[in-house]
Amino acid sequence: MNTFERNIWSLYYEFLETFKVLKYKGFSIPYLCHFRSLIRNNNNVYNNLSSEDFIKSLIHEVKDKQSFQELFHAYKRTHVNKSKSKLPKKSNHPEKKIVLYDAAKLLRFPKDTINKYFKPSETIALYDFKPKNKKCKVIKGIPIEGVPKHYLNQYRANVNSNIQILKTKAAEIISTFSHHPMFNHKKFKLYFDKQIEGIVHRIEEAGRYFSRNPVSCIVFSSTHYYQSRTIAMVAAEVGIPTICMQHGIIANEIGYIPQIADAEAVYGDFEAEWFKQLGVSKKSIKVIGHPRFDTIHKKPSISKRALEKQLGLKPGKKMIVMIVRNDQQINKWSKFIKSLGNKRDYNIVVRDYPRLTPHPLTTKYTYLYPSKDFQLYDLIHHSDLVVTYLSTVGLEAMIAGKPVFILSTPFPNYTGYYDSLGELTQTDPVKLSELINKYFTDTNMKKLVNKRRNRFLAQAYPAVKPSGQRLVDLINRLSNGK
Repeated sequence: MNTFERNIWSLYYEFLETFKVLKYKGFSIPYLCHFRSLIRNNNNVYNNLSSEDFIKSLIHEVKDKQSFQELFHAYKRTHVNKSKSKLPKKSNHPEKKIVLYDAAKLLRFPKDTINKYFKPSETIALYDFKPKNKKCKVIKGIPIEGVPKHYLNQYRANVNSNIQILKTKAAEIISTFSHHPMFNHKKFKLYFDKQIEGIVHRIEEAGRYFSRNPVSCIVFSSTHYYQSRTIAMVAAEVGIPTICMQHGIIANEIGYIPQIADAEAVYGDFEAEWFKQLGVSKKSIKVIGHPRFDTIHKKPSISKRALEKQLGLKPGKKMIVMIVRNDQQINKWSKFIKSLGNKRDYNIVVRDYPRLTPHPLTTKYTYLYPSKDFQLYDLIHHSDLVVTYLSTVGLEAMIAGKPVFILSTPFPNYTGYYDSLGELTQTDPVKLSELINKYFTDTNMKKLVNKRRNRFLAQAYPAVKPSGQRLVDLINRLSNGK
């Protein structure tokens, strides 16, 4: 581990150890928390995580990631099919349903996947709260038209006194610390209290839900948010199998450690090996891909000519789709555009994530084109090349057979996901623009790009049967205890 990794996981470990006595119905509260939210806006922490001196402010230290993951393995083992559980027994009705829980709207199952593999008679879309308005809305993420919806807040119990006891105990523990980088931050108790309250409610809601509704398996988009992690642990205690889908490339490991679900449904061998190095058992790692990638090769919803016309592109020029994220790397992108775009040889279409509004760069450089509200896969399909930051879009474009170049700004805990692309991944924006210009003029460069893409995909996204089918096969195996 580098210094940043040692510090962030040691801080997490310190939080677990300090507050592990806070329990509700046998569940230690800190293990269910969303850790990153607890250090939100804590500049003192984030500004010093790369410092060798940071560890001196902590009592506990993590020596390696395997030992950190083992903390959660051990925690889960104490809850799997717990014989003396304080939760109500799960429903044993024979007609069990698959539950889809879309944490943070990251599941993103296409409508085709839902229609083909998840019958309304066999599936439930589970949400936190029932909307107040009566109109049926299409939720961003899973298009759940036709799939019955259940709401956890309808299973809520009055546990306010229990919550207050836990908050008071947490305050007592915090008062024993002085000058702690995390516990003494002005917003920590506010954030922690909110999660304590949410976790206690979720333990009650999930326990009651499983006692009244027969569930064969739960599919999560993530188990890092306290809402979904609590459901996963309650499911473990009552004997319901769980699957966590990989919601994006593992570039930043903080969003993927620790592993919680019974099965991690990963994109390819890169992630399988990465999880194994953390100490996750091979049988818990399943190369599934992702159902949304099944639609990459579908016929686009718009012709290239119509797309060019609606975007105002100049005919006859190569189309480069440029993927940016807010204002991150904006100076690098400016240098890249100046180096690449001055020749005006290309139609450069800028797509901003998560915003879909025109990016400021399209105002500064008038020869750039906003992507408007066109679907990502339509843009990729009609592009001649995709250039992106360290984003999942790079993988998606390569699955679509497109040449991909990466403008990389590695962060302290970057996993090296795109490193095998070699020089196609560049930290120097001018060098990256030179390589792209070369790609359009040099046959040998085109061959190199194709070779690198094929070699990358062999590890990142093996070409087998559709992901939707692989997922259903996994659900059936777990539901049948295999």
